[in-house]
Amino acid sequence: MTELVKDSPLIPFVWQQDYWNQLTEQHRSGRLPHALLLAGAQGIGKYHLARAMAAYLLCRQPGKTACGNCASCSLFYAGTHPDLMEVMPESEGKQIKIEQIRKLQTFANKTAQQGGFRVVILQPADAMNINAANALLKNLEEPGDNVLFILLSHRLNAVMATIKSRCQQFSLPVPDKELALDWLGRHLSSHGALHAEKLLRMAQGNPLLAQELADEALHKQRDKLFFAMENLTRGGDPVELAPGFIEGNLQWTLRWMQQWLNDWCRWMVTQDESDLSFPDMLPLYRQWQHSSDLEKARLLFQEVGYLRTQLLSGANPNIQLAMEALLIRWVDKMLL
Repeated sequence: MTELVKDSPLIPFVWQQDYWNQLTEQHRSGRLPHALLLAGAQGIGKYHLARAMAAYLLCRQPGKTACGNCASCSLFYAGTHPDLMEVMPESEGKQIKIEQIRKLQTFANKTAQQGGFRVVILQPADAMNINAANALLKNLEEPGDNVLFILLSHRLNAVMATIKSRCQQFSLPVPDKELALDWLGRHLSSHGALHAEKLLRMAQGNPLLAQELADEALHKQRDKLFFAMENLTRGGDPVELAPGFIEGNLQWTLRWMQQWLNDWCRWMVTQDESDLSFPDMLPLYRQWQHSSDLEKARLLFQEVGYLRTQLLSGANPNIQLAMEALLIRWVDKMLL
């Protein structure tokens, strides 16, 4: 059995090396800003880069990365470093509360217990309501000495403009395909590695999402979703089929629905079957081409995205009714 590689939390991913070099050079030359905003698609390793940077700043004997041997690195490994604070919603899909930002403010205003930097990692930066964002803004406008805020988001357009203006932004791209495949090959089981390219294509080039897709439960969910969409395409009742669309991880369901629309639009333009992210969907794509067009697909993509945004922002819609309405619109735009 293949022994899987476990990434060191102190070392950035290989595709992040240019950004890492820039950040560490800024630190060495005294030009590191007080706030960073790391943006980019989900699954490219923004959080990993943020943690590696935190470890580097907190390390007592850093080289090109944190040393991994000092007392500070030991605290970091144990998850008990007193000068590192991570802020995120208390549960997935919820918002960061103003009470959490107040605790952050108390932390940021204290002297570092280890005598060096204090680091705050906040994610996602688009999950704060207006009160929480305004409270954080005060710290970004008047930061203390030796404190770094690292904000993460894969929805940069949803981050408040005043927050963005107080941060140095890094837009992290999807990694090079060969680098991503090499990483996947060392992080999947022998069986999963055989499908690395397919998984990466389904994850639209994002290696950590591709790794997640190798999970058996997601495989089963995706297969069920395919059959549910096949039934809908063949004339099934959207209201009766809706429960099958909300089983499992709803964010993945909505992501797949958007990816299918993207895949179909690209195929409609190029007619290149070899470029499909989801080749098993081709029979359905061929049926959709007789009843829909690119503009209808674009509008439907936005509607699926709206429901995703509602869930990510902490809204609590009636999922059953929302999915029924979405599938009725899918039938209207793709199948009639």
